Amino acid sequence: MSNQYLINGKESSGLNPFDRGLAFGDGVFRTIKIQNGAPKFWKFHYEILSHDARSIRIDIPSSRILLRDIKKLFSESGDFVAKFIITRGISERGYQFKNNIKCTRILLKNKFIPVKKEIVRTGVSLQVCKQKLSENFMLSGIKHLNRLENVIAKTELERENFDGILLDSHGHVNECISSTIIIRAGDTLYFPNQNGAGVSGVTKRIVMDNASYLGYKVKIKNILLDDLMESDEVVITNSIIGAIPVHKINNKKWKFSNLAYEINKIFESI
Repeated sequence: MSNQYLINGKESSGLNPFDRGLAFGDGVFRTIKIQNGAPKFWKFHYEILSHDARSIRIDIPSSRILLRDIKKLFSESGDFVAKFIITRGISERGYQFKNNIKCTRILLKNKFIPVKKEIVRTGVSLQVCKQKLSENFMLSGIKHLNRLENVIAKTELERENFDGILLDSHGHVNECISSTIIIRAGDTLYFPNQNGAGVSGVTKRIVMDNASYLGYKVKIKNILLDDLMESDEVVITNSIIGAIPVHKINNKKWKFSNLAYEINKIFESI
């Protein structure tokens, strides 16, 4: 398995058990599609990774160092999925850590399994999960390593559903287990307000930045399930699967237009 990951840029037999990522989930991560050795949307991934790390006071390596790791681990052609995990580093027992602690960087290599073309054509089903997201204004939007709520929600997911919708503690739509949710009503794209919970991803930023080019307005708001069910169209996105239309949530069905196709064309152009 040594050729499937690097730790601090080197092949390694394992992770130090005193690493704070293992003990406390003390770190951040990004999942990235690799195409012929090149990371897709790298500029955006690194900017958000840096922002998330700074938010919890972790100093991460430069873009040059992380790109060097990618080049080393993904030397062959083809499509793969990379996951960068940046932990605060190694410390003694207890929550406290020294000011000069050095972060640990982990790069994982996984196979890329493309979404079936028929799924993009026919759309997917989602279910609303019972597991809700906890409110934490200090950590909202950050892709930190403590994703236990997503893990529990995934165990609820029925086989016929592609992903699950997560609500916040107030009952507002926040995100899906593994993707961003976008709602279209007329000529406006609505994104959930994630002030207290959830992850703000790369594809969300790209769609918001390019919405006007596609002819849409953008609004961020508290979205109730009733708002979701009354919308004209629903799309889910992440940086691995791209954009996929939703045709069913619980018992509600949608006829979708070209929104997912238009978003994927934007992704392909970047």
